Amino acid sequence: MMTFTRYALKTFLWNFSLLWISFTSLLQIVDLLNNSDEVLDRHPRDVGAVVEYAIWRLPELAVFLIPFSVLMAALLSLAKFERSNETLALKSAGAPYYQILLAFLPAVGIVAVLHFTLTDQIVPRAINHLMERDLYVDKKSKNDDEEDQRVWVQDGDIIVEVGQVEKQGTELFNMRLYERDDLGNITFQRFVRHATFDINTRKWTLEKIEDTKVIPDKPTEVSTLETEPWDTKLGPQEFSELIERPQAMTTQRLWSFATSEQIGVRPTYFYETWLQKRVALPVSSILMILLAAPVALSFGRRDKGVASGMAIGFGLGFLYFITEGLVQSLGESGAVPPFFAAWLPALLFASIGGLWLIRLEGF
Repeated sequence: MMTFTRYALKTFLWNFSLLWISFTSLLQIVDLLNNSDEVLDRHPRDVGAVVEYAIWRLPELAVFLIPFSVLMAALLSLAKFERSNETLALKSAGAPYYQILLAFLPAVGIVAVLHFTLTDQIVPRAINHLMERDLYVDKKSKNDDEEDQRVWVQDGDIIVEVGQVEKQGTELFNMRLYERDDLGNITFQRFVRHATFDINTRKWTLEKIEDTKVIPDKPTEVSTLETEPWDTKLGPQEFSELIERPQAMTTQRLWSFATSEQIGVRPTYFYETWLQKRVALPVSSILMILLAAPVALSFGRRDKGVASGMAIGFGLGFLYFITEGLVQSLGESGAVPPFFAAWLPALLFASIGGLWLIRLEGF
């Protein structure tokens, strides 16, 4: 079996590499056609910005397609073994079918490690670079309500509410600063249209200010200012970290938000869902073997073409992505537990493949 394991490793990795590169290239072309206009709007007449966007966007697209590529590569490899009677030869030598599948574990394990490394280290750095260069396009966030994007921070006795954070936290819009007394009643409110942070002087400047002083048993006093310095210990990092996207976080940072070591702009279960997903995705690549095996086996026995099996694989792959996206949305909203949201797609499709395989093999 060691000889066959090396053969399966070589065959699977070759098919995986070819499919992964092909699918990623196709998806990147579609992504550029969809987002290059917005990149050029932010950086007019700068073709280099589009090239830079394509390079740094590549890791996120490549990671997204790894499970799908594993499924298709496993299906193609097993179909090849079935049609060339290599599977039959191994069974004749006394090797059960599950040992043939176990021969793929070293290869899929390598892909799983690659998947986790890219997701945990490379993708966050790529997304952060795109955000620093104002190249990151997130059309989903544009459809969110403004209230969902607000950031709340406490600065001593003052509560700071920020409506919009831009340029890595160096520009803030629609701020409200609340000051309360010992009973928790608001005694002073300041509305700030725009705040900027000077990197050289390390100082904040507030613009378009409207102050409202609340005095018991007296009318409120309202005053306006054009500009004023803001003396605070808060820096751009405090604001930028709160709006950081979970895709741009390492596993360590997700853990700190999920365990409430740091205060995020979203509920704890949102970060718990992404933390569980970070672990579940590489494991799902291994479970894809159970989904590919019965497809290749059944079509090989019925003397169907490989194209038919690949079509079924495509359908299962897209169904997996739809299920994953749906359940993840439920987990982010708190409708289902984070563990359930992260692991259900992989376990569900692995169970389907396992039961299908048992039905075909009879064990």
